Amino acid sequence: MLSKEKRALVAEIMRRGGTLLAEPCPKCGGIMLRYKGKTFCPNCDNIENIEELEGRSETKLTDLQEIDDLLLRRLLNVLKQQPDDEKTSIIILNYINALKTLREMKNKNES
Repeated sequence: MLSKEKRALVAEIMRRGGTLLAEPCPKCGGIMLRYKGKTFCPNCDNIENIEELEGRSETKLTDLQEIDDLLLRRLLNVLKQQPDDEKTSIIILNYINALKTLREMKNKNES
């Protein structure tokens, strides 16, 4: 059962455009919400206020962009400095797969 504070938080999230999901929380069986691209359980996730939730979403996108930039720089470095052999090809494919996964995560967070 949600505390009075958590119920107030859920109400505020819903007022600001949050969505109550049909699926229950896999951990506790409680309600699940989606707000600004983040899905969470008000019971299990330790979110105290809506500003914290909004800040987390922005931070995650910033962190993902920094990782994306780092992977691209490393990939370019490998392309410039490594010989053209099978080992280098595997390294390049690994970087490309990591970038693809990261960008899928970014797109999921933005929607």
